[in-house]
Amino acid sequence: MVLATFAAVVPEGGRSLSSLLEFSPGAMIWTFIAFFVALPVMWKFVYGPITKALEERDRKVEDSIAAAEVARKQAEAQMSAAKAELQKAQADGKRMVEEAMARAERQAAEAVRIADERAKAELQKARDTIAAEKRQAMQEIKAMAVELTIRATGKLLQHEVDAGKNRPLVEQFVATADKGGR
Repeated sequence: MVLATFAAVVPEGGRSLSSLLEFSPGAMIWTFIAFFVALPVMWKFVYGPITKALEERDRKVEDSIAAAEVARKQAEAQMSAAKAELQKAQADGKRMVEEAMARAERQAAEAVRIADERAKAELQKARDTIAAEKRQAMQEIKAMAVELTIRATGKLLQHEVDAGKNRPLVEQFVATADKGGR
């Protein structure tokens, strides 16, 4: 079908399609002459711009690859810097936590020490108060014993005993009895 269409295009001058495929030295020479005359023009206006465009595209691709490599290296450097900062921040955080724990332990120990000292002071104060009250109670008991002794002596002797005169004698006796009882 293609041949029939091509045959219809071929002029009627009696030449057939096969005449195009026949070897003709003159046509070959003219074809080479036309090719070599057209070659510099084609080189200048067709191949030259195409070659320049391809070289420019290759250069842009190489530049893009180089820029991508530089960007990758910068990203790696930033990534390693970020990792280093993260490690530093983690180390600082750990150190701060350890310092805070140590500070809290010191404060707790100080609070325990202060509470212990206060408890000891309160205990000593209570002991001192008890001792003072005991001494006061003992003095009151001694005074009552002296008074009772003077009254009992007066009742035993059935007459009035001079408390002012005999009080130092009875107090001395109670004090001597107290020392001997201990």
